[in-house]
Amino acid sequence: MESKKCKVLLDEYAIRRRIKELGEEIGDYYRPKTDSIIAICVLKGSIHFFSELVLNIPLDVYYSFVHVFSYAGTQSTGRIRVNTWLDVPITDKYVLLVEDIIDTGRTVGYILNYLKRYKPRDLKLAALLEKKAHDHGIHIDFLGFQIPDEFVIGFGLDHDGRFRNLPYIGYFEK
Repeated sequence: MESKKCKVLLDEYAIRRRIKELGEEIGDYYRPKTDSIIAICVLKGSIHFFSELVLNIPLDVYYSFVHVFSYAGTQSTGRIRVNTWLDVPITDKYVLLVEDIIDTGRTVGYILNYLKRYKPRDLKLAALLEKKAHDHGIHIDFLGFQIPDEFVIGFGLDHDGRFRNLPYIGYFEK
């Protein structure tokens, strides 16, 4: 697979514009409740979205990272693996989980259920992308884009570790 053969689904301008809007929406939601939140980035795919998003949230944002995954190549393995977990207490805190894409919902569902055990005061989910092809049952509080059922790359999303650094989100035609 070559990035030159990749079809652009969302260009860099559209992505950055929507992330700016999401930052404002998140600020509007939290501002009446608190002036600081803990934003948790799901590594590795969410890193570009997370980095851009927190720059646009008009609050004091404490960063934390988890590394949880279930994909190998273009397919979900069905098994959720945890490499690293929270490094900060979230009990009674305002928490925003930041994920790149909601597809089957298994990984983010696992993370949300696990975070709820820590009893945060408020737990919300921001996702850059959502595929509506699956009935994942996940409530996304702050959503960037709904996309078709394509395996997407770029802006942090990868295929076997490649293409994360593309400034747009694209896919390879089947």
